[in-house]
Amino acid sequence: MLEQVSLPFHVVSSVSMPMPRGPLLAALLYVRRTSKNTANLLIDMAVRIATLPYYRLYHFNTIDPLKNIATLASESPPNAKTLQRAVSSWRSRKLGELQFITISCTVLAAAVIGAFSWTTIENAYWLTHAFWHSSLILAILCILLSASEITVLHLLGPLQSISQSFRDANTVERYKPLLLSFGTDNIPKYVPRKKMVVTWQGPLMFMSYSVCTFLAGLTILVCTPFIRHGRNWTTGHNIATMYLMVLAGGLTAFVFCSFWVYYYVDLGLDVNSDDGGHVEDPESVDFMGLREMLFFKISLNFSFFSAAFSV
Repeated sequence: MLEQVSLPFHVVSSVSMPMPRGPLLAALLYVRRTSKNTANLLIDMAVRIATLPYYRLYHFNTIDPLKNIATLASESPPNAKTLQRAVSSWRSRKLGELQFITISCTVLAAAVIGAFSWTTIENAYWLTHAFWHSSLILAILCILLSASEITVLHLLGPLQSISQSFRDANTVERYKPLLLSFGTDNIPKYVPRKKMVVTWQGPLMFMSYSVCTFLAGLTILVCTPFIRHGRNWTTGHNIATMYLMVLAGGLTAFVFCSFWVYYYVDLGLDVNSDDGGHVEDPESVDFMGLREMLFFKISLNFSFFSAAFSV
């Protein structure tokens, strides 16, 4: 009887490549960490430059409250009462900001439209027209975006009282997709959703840039004698010199006051208050009298100002 001999066979196995160790691994980790830090630094610098005209309001009403909400939502277990207060505080601030922006951009758009009727605009440098048309576009977009965000905040509903815990907990969950997202790190935690940060600060950005472009166009209009006539000194040069002096002094005082007015303000003052968690919403306040008085006064002053330039 023939003996059964086992035939040789080949085993195909996949051997994973060993991870680089030693100096090579350290170098790769260093390059990765350096690239990430550099990218974060560049993004932070870009944000600081882009939000420079409204840096304090951007932090006070948008990014800092959202960071606080993300920190509270990432706690294990989260403090529901404090989280609800934080969301309610942010909503109240944002509604007040959007209502102010709507009024401001309406007045600003009227100012730009009225400025086009000035007789001096005919001889203005072309950049004046470009800046003022840009200002008008930004003001209109600001009004439309503010109206959209106010509508969304009203649809989501207010958080009026901490005693209504079940209702407010559901409301907080409705707000989360518009405010927060999970971070990219291995540790599960909430971070402000970047695209929503851009969205919520959009009206303030449009308003600030609209004001800046209007002032830039006005400055070029007043300084047209320096552009067209050069060193041939005229009355227009005297007006432009006086204007630049007042503008420099006014901007210096504005930057100084804008910095210090928020410097000593506690961001969590309305969140940590012991008032039972009730945060008054701006929609419960009657702004109609203030709005009518503001529009009447500004319209009257602007009509007089336009008439003076048209003489």
